[in-house]
Amino acid sequence: MSRRDEGSPSFPSDLKISNRAQIIRSFLDGSSLSANDIAASTGLSRQTVMKSILFFVEKGVLATDGKGKSTNLGGKRPKLFSLSRDKYLVSITLWPNDIRLNLFDISGRQIDRISLVSTLPSDPKVAMDKAGQLLENLLSRNKVSKSNCVGVALSTSGIINYKNIHLRYNSQTPQWGTDVPLGDYLAEYLDPETIIFFENAGKMTARPYIMEPSLRDKRVLVVFALWGLSCSLLESGRIIDGKNSLIGEVGHMTIDPADTERCGCGSCGCLERLVSTNRIRRIIDKKAIHYPNSVLAGRKLDQITIPDVFSASAAADPLAREISDYMARIVSIALRNITVVFDPELVIFQGDFAYADDHFNRRLIDYMNEFQYYSTSEPFAVRYDRRDLFEMDASGAFIALQERYFDNPDLYKD
Repeated sequence: MSRRDEGSPSFPSDLKISNRAQIIRSFLDGSSLSANDIAASTGLSRQTVMKSILFFVEKGVLATDGKGKSTNLGGKRPKLFSLSRDKYLVSITLWPNDIRLNLFDISGRQIDRISLVSTLPSDPKVAMDKAGQLLENLLSRNKVSKSNCVGVALSTSGIINYKNIHLRYNSQTPQWGTDVPLGDYLAEYLDPETIIFFENAGKMTARPYIMEPSLRDKRVLVVFALWGLSCSLLESGRIIDGKNSLIGEVGHMTIDPADTERCGCGSCGCLERLVSTNRIRRIIDKKAIHYPNSVLAGRKLDQITIPDVFSASAAADPLAREISDYMARIVSIALRNITVVFDPELVIFQGDFAYADDHFNRRLIDYMNEFQYYSTSEPFAVRYDRRDLFEMDASGAFIALQERYFDNPDLYKD
């Protein structure tokens, strides 16, 4: 199942370690395999394979898993092995109004989950303590020791410093300040050997796409739109990052310099502000008097969501159509700016914009085609992915952790 998104692992040239790495990867999809199965698929001798299997059994990474079927010629049924169910990975979703944790074994089987719907505290240490306490509860009720929790991935809004696992800054919680040591706070609840990985929410929910074989040779732009707006740029099966982790922070791209609303990033005219739920509600409030028969005019403003607008637009509601057109125009400006530096073959919308109607899609393409440099009538393919973002986040966290756990050279050493 695992596929590394940052190039191939750099193991020592030691043949034994290289063989061990090759053998263990045969199990990463959760299969139960015999030594003969692996020898046939890798070309290694059965003796070499069996020695490596016993090495991993002793380390607690592999475990026996019953007996397989005997061959047509009869004989003893082969012993099967699979990834251990005593090593666990945890995803933590730390989003503005939710904290959710998922417990997996290292083969990807989901064991349990726990959640808390709550606005994040103004103190980042308090927020991480809440997450840490939920983690302790999750491990305790599943009888998992800290030492068997081998990896934890946390997804949050904002910009991550991957070197020291600090949060550089989060425009959703500006009161947290800069260079927040979230990794240090979380480490207090973990075994010293546990892998810790932090990622921006938009990049974590985009990570499952690197597992899709049809996308591995394509340039893909993934648009995350929920409580904020960001993008992930995928190329050659990996997520493109940068020195300051700013690649993809398109929600803070200046679209309208004349706009007066101040964004949490400190600027005005940001894409994220122009298509936010609050901005859309204000537009509805202003225009509703001209559309007394609109279904939106009869709704309480604080209950209207962007998917509600798209649903009404799909039903030809005139006010909703006008707002759908407005969002298409704003998004098209951002996408045109992105295409002149990245030129994606596919754009995937997640979250609120995954519910866009055909009117939005048509108007988006119309606005994009005003730019005469595109060679075809459709500058890129568009996919609207309505899968649950919490599930996508947990899946992305598992993929990242499994990669890091099995790409650690120390795992293969005597």
